[in-house]
Amino acid sequence: MAVDSPTVSSNGKTRRRVIAYGAGAALLAACTPGAASTEGRQTAASACRSTLEFYTPFASTTVQYQGFQEVITAFMRQRSGCSVEQVPQAGAGGVQEKLTAALAGGDPPALTVMPPGNVSTWSARGLIAPVDDLFKRDRLNGGDFPVPLWKPMSHRGKVWFLPLFANADFVLHWNKGHFREAGLNPDKAPETIADLDKVIPQLTQEQSGDLVRLGMQPWDIYGLGNTIQAWGYAFGGVFYDEAKEVLTFTHPRIQRAVEWYTGWARRLSVDRVARLRQSAAPPPGAHFFATGRISIAPMTSPALRATLRHDPALQIGAGPMPGEPPGKTGTVTIGGQMISAVPGAKRVEAWDFMKFIGASDEGTSIMARTAGIPGWLKSPGLSEVAKDPLQKAYVDGLRRAQSVQLGYYAPFALNLTPIQEVIDGKRGVRDALEAINREANQSLTELRRQLGK
Repeated sequence: MAVDSPTVSSNGKTRRRVIAYGAGAALLAACTPGAASTEGRQTAASACRSTLEFYTPFASTTVQYQGFQEVITAFMRQRSGCSVEQVPQAGAGGVQEKLTAALAGGDPPALTVMPPGNVSTWSARGLIAPVDDLFKRDRLNGGDFPVPLWKPMSHRGKVWFLPLFANADFVLHWNKGHFREAGLNPDKAPETIADLDKVIPQLTQEQSGDLVRLGMQPWDIYGLGNTIQAWGYAFGGVFYDEAKEVLTFTHPRIQRAVEWYTGWARRLSVDRVARLRQSAAPPPGAHFFATGRISIAPMTSPALRATLRHDPALQIGAGPMPGEPPGKTGTVTIGGQMISAVPGAKRVEAWDFMKFIGASDEGTSIMARTAGIPGWLKSPGLSEVAKDPLQKAYVDGLRRAQSVQLGYYAPFALNLTPIQEVIDGKRGVRDALEAINREANQSLTELRRQLGK
């Protein structure tokens, strides 16, 4: 899965229950008008005056790291005695493993990057600190963030993070040159699943039995988890029954979605697609779309930026993902990466930088220009970036998003191997979804038992 893409599941096994918590979270809002007279003094008193370490999963060569660094430079110009130091965390365990060890050793960073779906795990393990008191003090409001982001952001009635960049998962991209070659309108994307079914074969090219160009690979949108989430919502599926508090992978519209995209795996041949991808590896950090060997692909904003950095002349279209009723065209959930304070003496100073990068005019505008789409809906950077039609598609997606990430409802490692077995022709869809649903709900039940819930 791409490092900037949404995390559909997290690896934690013990934490508090993570189902919707009712009105408590929704009531978090701006502080009362009476606090205005002291706001300036409070903010000044809490300004950063020391060194803040910032754990990030991004290497120094990535657009994300470089974008963060531009924000850090602007922030430090305004804070005498303050410095923010990015500390990339590589390896299999990444940020979570290193953060856990640092806290156990008594030398944690002040700040960390976190995928939004991990909030229940990380908050219960004490890896991140709540900042709702500071959020209220500085007059921020839940309505200033996309609906599906605010739900994990305000987990259990506390505010846990601010967005660094928010991925509208997903936005559809297409190669306009390929569309012209196939006699298709290069400025119009397929809006429905039926439309998509028509154009994939028209865009696919073969030579001597092998693929030389792929119309689309519907069964792989940043991995198995993101794929079932994206198409499940696009087809009108429901992953969680709020009333019964159970996961619903056997929902009939989810089954329809999986039957559809795994059907394309059989039609195009997984082996042929694998050979094509092996023959044309994308440049470091870029999506396979950058090779010119695939015509349609959803990409995150950072992936699009990396692709255009590799080939600025590439003609790309961007628009809503197709849907099938009762699902809707343009269905979106919100992924990306968030910034959280780590428990410790520097929590208030950490908030100073969090607010600058995640909910200030200057910081979010720099992020919009360099790294990704801000998740703060008041950011002037959104209007600026929307002047570019490619980036406008993300801004539009951010504003219309309604679907909450699957990882918030299933805060553990989902075993989606049965879907891969369907793709490989070894299993039926219904059987695979029943197996996933059974195991996922067993994991949820065991989690609740462990926590005495």
